[in-house]
Amino acid sequence: MAIVLGAALVASAPLLAARDQTPNEHQVTVLKRDGNRVSGNLEGVGSGTVYVRASLADQHKIPVGDVLVIDFVNGASGLPETETADARGAEHLVVMRDSSKVKGRLIETRGGKGSGEESERVVHFQPSGSGEVQRISADRVGRIYLGNYPAQTTQATSAAAAAELPAGAIKVAANQEWTPTGIRVREGDRLSFAVTERITLSDSEGDVAGPDGSMKARKAANTPLPDNYVGALMGRVGNSRPFAIGSISAPISMPANGELYLGINDDHVADNKGEFHVRVTRGRQSR
Repeated sequence: MAIVLGAALVASAPLLAARDQTPNEHQVTVLKRDGNRVSGNLEGVGSGTVYVRASLADQHKIPVGDVLVIDFVNGASGLPETETADARGAEHLVVMRDSSKVKGRLIETRGGKGSGEESERVVHFQPSGSGEVQRISADRVGRIYLGNYPAQTTQATSAAAAAELPAGAIKVAANQEWTPTGIRVREGDRLSFAVTERITLSDSEGDVAGPDGSMKARKAANTPLPDNYVGALMGRVGNSRPFAIGSISAPISMPANGELYLGINDDHVADNKGEFHVRVTRGRQSR
């Protein structure tokens, strides 16, 4: 699971030794998706919020969906391509101070100064493909990327900033509920989907979605898939019921015969902007 990076990482942005700090205190810089930074003592991560104490009278409560990076060591500047390239998917990424990396999902932090628990601060992180949550000492952590790191700039969320359409990929416009693919399938066919880019769901700042949907974990009752986040990529065969796609890498079995459509899980797509780029790979076909 952990991958040791080469010398390029160390040369481009060394994971520095911890700053002078009191026991159980961790000074961090949070890089937000709008490009702004917040620095101070990390008081905790939980309930969808990152808590940073900039001063005695100034506590910042930052929604997790607004956060690109929590940097424990280097001020969230000069982030190396060797890290950011691995952080462009939906998974979260922990880069350790020894330069090893683990992908998965940040659950929360516990302990440390300002948390109400004066024990050692521990990061609870669930590695990809594992049901077991790891407890990682915050003293070992260099940076935590919270997924969907933009390929160009921290504000590259509009259609104009989208990357060039890869060869063989299908453009799924965010302001169109369903996009025909021209791909005909039979019930039981297994298709794999590789999804890139992000979309915006409204004019509200930070209302951004990756393949799995809203970065703010927003749901809406009137969407085609109300149990999934707004903005998530979904599929449909003919007029059959829609199914979730998101960032699932495993092949998905087709529910019916007909043409495959790709769509956006939203109850109002007209104000959306941007597009997903989707590559579809056909596996075993039914007989």
